[in-house]
Amino acid sequence: MSYRLLSPVMRLAGIISLMAIIHFLHAQHALAQTPRARAFQISERIRIDGKLDEPAWESAAPIGDLIQVVPREGGTPSEKTDVRILVDGEALYFGVVCHDRTSSAIIATQLTRDAELDVDDNISIVIDPFLDHRNGFFFDVNPTGARADGQISNSSEFTDLTWDGIWNAHARITPDGWVAEIVIPFKTLRFQPGQSVWGLNFERAIKRHNETNRWSGARQNIWLTNLAEAGRLEGLPDIHQGMGIDIRPYGLVVRKEGNDWEVDGGLDISKNLAPNLNASLTVNTDFAETEVDARQVNLTRFDLFYPEKRAFFLEGAGVFEMATGNTFFPDLIPFFSRRIGLMEQDGISREVPILAGGKITGRQSRFNIGVMDVQTGEVGEIGLKGQNLFVTRISRDFWKQSYVGGIFTNGNPSGTGGNTLIGADARFATSNFRGNKNLILSLFLFGTDDESSDATDYAGGFAIDYPNDRWYLGIGWKQIGESFRPALGFVPRTGMRKTNGTLMFRPRPENGIVRQFTFHAFPEVVTDLNNQVESWNVAISPFEVEFNSGDLFEIEVLPQFERLSHPFPISREVTLPPGSYQFTRYGVRLETATKRFWVVDFESEFGDFYNGTQRSFELGLTLKPNSHLLLGLEAERADVDLVQGRFFKQLFSVQADYNFSPNISWANLVQYDNESRILGFQTRFRWILQPGNDLFVVLNRGWEKDSEHNYVSSYDRGTVKLQYTFRF
Repeated sequence: MSYRLLSPVMRLAGIISLMAIIHFLHAQHALAQTPRARAFQISERIRIDGKLDEPAWESAAPIGDLIQVVPREGGTPSEKTDVRILVDGEALYFGVVCHDRTSSAIIATQLTRDAELDVDDNISIVIDPFLDHRNGFFFDVNPTGARADGQISNSSEFTDLTWDGIWNAHARITPDGWVAEIVIPFKTLRFQPGQSVWGLNFERAIKRHNETNRWSGARQNIWLTNLAEAGRLEGLPDIHQGMGIDIRPYGLVVRKEGNDWEVDGGLDISKNLAPNLNASLTVNTDFAETEVDARQVNLTRFDLFYPEKRAFFLEGAGVFEMATGNTFFPDLIPFFSRRIGLMEQDGISREVPILAGGKITGRQSRFNIGVMDVQTGEVGEIGLKGQNLFVTRISRDFWKQSYVGGIFTNGNPSGTGGNTLIGADARFATSNFRGNKNLILSLFLFGTDDESSDATDYAGGFAIDYPNDRWYLGIGWKQIGESFRPALGFVPRTGMRKTNGTLMFRPRPENGIVRQFTFHAFPEVVTDLNNQVESWNVAISPFEVEFNSGDLFEIEVLPQFERLSHPFPISREVTLPPGSYQFTRYGVRLETATKRFWVVDFESEFGDFYNGTQRSFELGLTLKPNSHLLLGLEAERADVDLVQGRFFKQLFSVQADYNFSPNISWANLVQYDNESRILGFQTRFRWILQPGNDLFVVLNRGWEKDSEHNYVSSYDRGTVKLQYTFRF
């Protein structure tokens, strides 16, 4: 088995050698083109008020002009941007003046912490404190002073905004544009003491023009968080983090299932073991402040993916990620932290108490290290005993963007017996292929040993991606054994071999109202382990257009084949019999530009479906009358007419958020779907007393619709939580 898994990988040895040559030829050329900025050292106090009226700001030299990325690569920005950087013994300060000759047209609709600020004018900063060209921090500010941040791992294009660093910013709109003043304490970052050069990049979005300007790596093939293309921040003094200790106690008043209010509490402690190696301890962990999951309609035979949202597991989570193929539709994740402390029951995530957890994450020399051990408590009503769950992941960086690593997990959250996983992966990447193109090769191989099934099995594969602006090409292959059981991972489908491809051609017209055309085909073939085809599909877009306004329109053709070896209960009322089914659906999608105060997303599919027909639609409507109020409505419905019967699946959600300021927000969400028949409601108030100190008031309620159409209480929890951070 293991030889058959490795044989396709061995055939790619020539590609690895080629990428080594490419890296060597372009390293010196790239360094010569890297822009440089200098931080101006100060001793005076800087007040973060968005005015830049301290004398130090006038003394500091701007970092240099930005360059247009879109719509015209290498062009001159429509508006000038001045960025100045100050530094003292405690923090970095950024002063940004975004000149705008039509300041009344500046778009600023968001105030919420960690909102999607790319719908507004905004400025983004990425910092690589170790100058390792792959790991760092992301900070984003819009003209109202709303803040978002995230951690960057392996220069990923997709940054998770759920990390909350302790930093501050203030912004204001002026007659000549807008100004932002930002402070990032060194205690929030990880760095090597004595290192005077960091990686840095800066980007500004001007939304009414749908325009992006960048300081370094201003190419449409490159994303901002690709730290291999960042510039250099020089002139940093000998700075330190102090003792590197954060102590965050929290107090909790909670009411469950209509019972009396109870007082509880817990503690989180983190300590820097080394400049970029952090240890964290959590005791009596509570995630009351976490946002609820957005529900999904499922017409497939396999589990849907829901992302992690809990802060303890998100801190440093990038070190546990592995190169296993598709980012958008994951089907093989060896470690998935949602398996810890959560259990799916009747379509609802049920909490399993976490008594204590410890974690070490970070970097030592050129090694990335992640170790986590969590002890859960028992849940008596379902007979689940406490479990010890362990994972460790170590990888070694080489070249600018490549690594090789391994992973080991042990434990089974379901309590049905022991389970272990061991595996390895490698990523070979460059952004200088053929001069300025991206090329990525990923390899992976895992094995599991499961006590409850008394089985050992394997999964492995490879992917080659050419992710560039005009041409985006890729091919991947993986095999997942029938008895492959990663109890701490996510694998919705086993006993299969999958081959998938990506073909995208995206030309940009020189003139006119069109920003970019896209023509794509995403073929996928799945066979069993005897190479009998179980399913195939091709998502074809013969026409997709993005206008300069930001509006988008797409037409899709979706031919598909499914072979059912067992009856498939596609709904509560209808079960499809075994057999082979081939059908074709058609789709249309319309998205209006997010810069508007109203935004519409509409998608519809229709056509054949198994032995019948399907009609479905998704509608999203967002209203942003001002930066304080956001109203949203989402509805999704699928009507299916099969030989065996008719049914429909639907869900809706209503969102109503009011933001009093960048530090005080009140979010409300109502959801219902006819599969679980549960009407859920969450109201969530957050007051950031100051960065690192938060007050949450959260109410979660649910009602299940019974056979007589009455709504009966399903769950009920209210929480008041205060957490405070002490830094040493």
